[in-house]
Amino acid sequence: MRTGIYGGSFNPVHNGHIHLAKAAMKDFGLDRIFLLPSKISPHRSSAEYASGEDRLEMLRLACEGTEGLEVSDYEIKSDRVSYTIYTVEHFRSLFPDDELYLLVGSDMLLCFEKWFRFEDILSQVTLCAVSRNNGDIDELREAASRLSQYGCIRISETPPLEISSSQIRKNIEKNTDCTCYLHKNVVQYIRSKGLYSVRGEEIMQYDPEDKKKYLKAKLSAKRFQHSMNVADECRKLAEKYGEDPDKAYYAGLLHDICKEMPDADQKALVEKSGFAVCREELETRSLWHGIAGAYFVKTEFGVEDIDIINAIRFHTVGRAGMSRLEEIVYLGDLVSAERDYKDVDKMRKLVYTDLNEAMLYALVFSIKSVIKKGGVIPPCTVEAYNFYTRLQKEEKSSREIKRTLK
Repeated sequence: MRTGIYGGSFNPVHNGHIHLAKAAMKDFGLDRIFLLPSKISPHRSSAEYASGEDRLEMLRLACEGTEGLEVSDYEIKSDRVSYTIYTVEHFRSLFPDDELYLLVGSDMLLCFEKWFRFEDILSQVTLCAVSRNNGDIDELREAASRLSQYGCIRISETPPLEISSSQIRKNIEKNTDCTCYLHKNVVQYIRSKGLYSVRGEEIMQYDPEDKKKYLKAKLSAKRFQHSMNVADECRKLAEKYGEDPDKAYYAGLLHDICKEMPDADQKALVEKSGFAVCREELETRSLWHGIAGAYFVKTEFGVEDIDIINAIRFHTVGRAGMSRLEEIVYLGDLVSAERDYKDVDKMRKLVYTDLNEAMLYALVFSIKSVIKKGGVIPPCTVEAYNFYTRLQKEEKSSREIKRTLK
């Protein structure tokens, strides 16, 4: 029997996910596909992330009536990190005689070599990629060719349904209709459970005054002034790019809250945080304060807003797919009033002209600086560089097409 494995956050499951599964079933001749929602950190806000049980139930509703689609709770129920190799080994033990096929979207295929024990995965499954973005087939073929030395790779050329779970969540939060993207029973479930809505008790007041007193007492005069400058910069950037200025100010103010904490205390917070922390971050003392700071504001100040937590967490390393607030804090830290490094004027101009271009320029600057000092680059920083590089190429291509059509 040919058995497919298809994992993801499914937050929520939408028609694009089911389209991908059906395309794989047809194109690769699968007998069945198990869809598995991944475990999500308990630190993430309930306004943005549904519980494991809710995502399982929405998957069951979306798969009802579609022969061959089954839902598994293996990753949700697992006590360890949801690495794909463990899931593959689980299904191999359940179905020792089956041919296993691992389904991924095009974005996952392009970075598959960064997956934990990817060679072991490819020794046990046929890796099947289904396009999620129009026009990426050539890139997928190139990636498949590169990975074929490790195992069997297959590409589906079924046209994708380009749907974004994050955009669906935003639409739900704004009470905007998104029924065309979701199974009708999933829509009803979301409404009945009140998922992805900002509840009144979760809306915090961004009062920075007592936090300023705390920072002034805990930080050196130079670091405190830097924090004030970053807060001011974040407010201005938020006003320009349509974010909440008070929220941006608050995140900018607290971004370095653990910067001057003793190393042992910083590392203890990092280890207690429960955040996914890579080896490169653990080995680099200068990166601890972002992780420690995110955990500190959550536990000591009661900050539940995942956007603020992530903005502090990633303000030194960046990551692919950063939120607008994360970008604002990352860049606000680089162009605050006291900064005087070479090219800071160019950086400031870019920040107020094009955030995507500014992020790419900043990441290149940061990576070069680390390499010059003989440091190591965290995978999330590399992924951020690749993400914004692709984004710039796509934007350039789009502009060229528009000019051609004029």
